[in-house]
Amino acid sequence: MIKYSSQTRVLVAVDCIVFGFDGKDYKLLMVQRGFAPEKEKWSLMGGFLQPRETLDEAANRILKQLTGLENVYLEQMHTFSHP
Repeated sequence: MIKYSSQTRVLVAVDCIVFGFDGKDYKLLMVQRGFAPEKEKWSLMGGFLQPRETLDEAANRILKQLTGLENVYLEQMHTFSHP
């Protein structure tokens, strides 16, 4: 990585917003944060993209790690890229 040592490293975050519907009301899945900042406050599920991982793979990994859910229908609604 010496060739790129002068380059700024960029972290890419993925947030999972999981909606549910019980026939009457919409629901939003949230988790309590297990680490600072904002420890124990409610949050959407999110994390950072890992090297050689697609956004879809990251979303599935994050959802499984934070909720235990697998094989959930996921759809990328939008990617925001303006700094």
